[in-house]
Amino acid sequence: MNQDSTEAERWISFCDGDEGALVSLYERYYSMFFVWGCKWLAGEEDFVKDQLHDFFLYIWESRDKLSRDINVKAYLLTSFRRRLLYQWKKHQRLTSIEQMGETFENNEAELLDAEAISEQFLRLEKALTLLSPAQREVVELRFLQSKSLQEIADMKKTSLRTVYNLLHRGISKLRSEINEKNFLWLW
Repeated sequence: MNQDSTEAERWISFCDGDEGALVSLYERYYSMFFVWGCKWLAGEEDFVKDQLHDFFLYIWESRDKLSRDINVKAYLLTSFRRRLLYQWKKHQRLTSIEQMGETFENNEAELLDAEAISEQFLRLEKALTLLSPAQREVVELRFLQSKSLQEIADMKKTSLRTVYNLLHRGISKLRSEINEKNFLWLW
């Protein structure tokens, strides 16, 4: 089953009211959308966080009205951007759309940076799927859950050396797939 069909199935489940699909979409897109929102509204991290939470609540409440045959990522990103800018306009009480457009035109370079970061996240996500299940588990425990090597060894009921080897092989494979030595900053 490829990534696109999994995403489409997750979206249909979401539209049908599956709360697990909502959680899955939230976990999958939250970080990426937060980075984008912070690039669009430089220095407004708290506002972006609030709007991101509100956005997921909004789409959940209107899920029965949403189209089922869509590109999920593109749809959610476009919807989030539109809603974020609308809320920002209300928040700032801007008098015209031109003023808002000028604000965002000045941040064009930052938007390009956000796109580059999103591309790196996608490359990392794709590279993670190429790891063995054991390597992926160790990498995720180490970098996403901030577990120590000893904690991972205890959880997996294996030796510290085995955990180290799995982590080393996983990182080496990620580096070769991503072609970037300092990719761990993404975590």
